[in-house]
Amino acid sequence: MTPMLAITRRLVAGLLLVVAVAACGSPAAPSPTPSLEFGIRTAPQQPDACMDALIGGTLARHPQSGLGIANEAEQTPVEWPFRYSARVVEGRVILFDETGKAVAAEGDEITVGGGFGNQFWHACAPVNRLAN
Repeated sequence: MTPMLAITRRLVAGLLLVVAVAACGSPAAPSPTPSLEFGIRTAPQQPDACMDALIGGTLARHPQSGLGIANEAEQTPVEWPFRYSARVVEGRVILFDETGKAVAAEGDEITVGGGFGNQFWHACAPVNRLAN
């Protein structure tokens, strides 16, 4: 056997050993819970100023805005702050702030500043989840 053939065989054997060891290593991390985008109405841009009234109630799905605020008397459609988003995780809608942090989930009691205009509550950050 030529020296070059012997070196090639050793390299292939070493590579196969590395692959085998890697395959037997720690188990794969569990896959994250699948989630789906959920459409909500948001402000088209960051406002220069914001109204300072306060609304509170239960975060709930709303046909006009995706997510609204419900209380005993009514359901209010909300225009959420600029760059807020929502996703459905395990059947429940989760509201995320502009940084991607979850701030409330469907069914949570919340308060948020803002004010009414054009049939919507124009919300200002932050959304505050009340302790249950």
